[in-house]
Amino acid sequence: MGSQVLFYFFHWVASPDGGAAGDDWVETYIDSWINISGCMLGALKGLPAVLSGEMKDTAQLNAFAVYGLERFLSREERAELFRAMPGISSMLPIGGNAVWGNSTWAPDDPPNANVSYGQFLNFKHQNGSEGYRNLTVEQSLTYLLNTTEDWYQDTIKGSYSHGVAHTTAEVEANEKDQRKWINPLETRLPLAPSLKIYCFYGNCTSAAIAFKANVLGIGKPAERAYYYRGSDNPLSSLNITIDTGLTRGRIDHGVILGEGDGTVSLLSLGYMCNKGWDMHRYNPAGVQVKVYEMPHEPDRFSPRGGPNTGDHVDILGRQSLNDMILRIAAGHGDDIGENVVSDIDLYSSRVKITEEEDFLDSFLGKLERRFKRAGKKIDKNLERLEKKMEGLGEKIKGKVNDRFT
Repeated sequence: MGSQVLFYFFHWVASPDGGAAGDDWVETYIDSWINISGCMLGALKGLPAVLSGEMKDTAQLNAFAVYGLERFLSREERAELFRAMPGISSMLPIGGNAVWGNSTWAPDDPPNANVSYGQFLNFKHQNGSEGYRNLTVEQSLTYLLNTTEDWYQDTIKGSYSHGVAHTTAEVEANEKDQRKWINPLETRLPLAPSLKIYCFYGNCTSAAIAFKANVLGIGKPAERAYYYRGSDNPLSSLNITIDTGLTRGRIDHGVILGEGDGTVSLLSLGYMCNKGWDMHRYNPAGVQVKVYEMPHEPDRFSPRGGPNTGDHVDILGRQSLNDMILRIAAGHGDDIGENVVSDIDLYSSRVKITEEEDFLDSFLGKLERRFKRAGKKIDKNLERLEKKMEGLGEKIKGKVNDRFT
């Protein structure tokens, strides 16, 4: 969540209600932002954590470990504990259905998928779960707030925002609302044209996920959606739980796997870096953004993945990453190229967020006027060239006549 903290700081330091240093503070004092595994659009796994006290880490435990965990710290206690940790709630998914998809579609759906990632919470209609319907990320957030304590609802609504600003006017208005400062889809980058952003993150590709699911336990897919069922415990205050008995294909103990770095989904890692900050309203100063993806290629005999890991945390020990950090610190960040090996460009193009029409019309109008001005200059230059050629031709003709007559 370090990336979100820094993004919030950029707004705070410039705001009259915060650091009151003005919009030029970042331009003056910050050269580069190295964004390592930044979950700019949140972490999906945070939602089931605060909803039912579960995530992939608990769902994959064996029966003996589950028994011990429940005796020591039950699901209700874990959910209550997670809700009291503001760091988890600050990383609830951002962007709603526009980013994460709806009931029939998601931008990062794999080819020929039987179930769309857009259905974030899926319920098998059996064992007493007939009363539940599948929910998108947006609907899941609403369900979370409708089923949790008042204090938690007030905390979320008063501290964070998970929407999308579709116009420059909305973005500029949000600069005055501290709840929006953590959301890159509702606020802009600092007005610092000299700032450079480097997005470094690991990724497990779709092919690697399929290989993991069908052959060996390698790769580092991330949680993308879940299968839930009604709770078997009539005394529990939580009425739903992850269906840990369901494992097939991309579904691992009720957890549907997708591309990511083991913790954060690829869309959250890469959307803003690859497309979001190309939009004028989110990056009006034209801050330069470079992306370098690092495939997860773990060392089988290293507990931390070795020098080529792409894991969300272990990537800090990756040799090539540390080399690039040192290059940037030494002032040679321009020597670093870009490397995109995933399908993030394709997924980003499918996200339902576009450049605003007013800016496009204005941009195209300026471009058209420039072409017209350039065309007029070219026409004038051609006329001058024609006259010069005519004059030169007359001179040559006169000299030839003088010589041969």
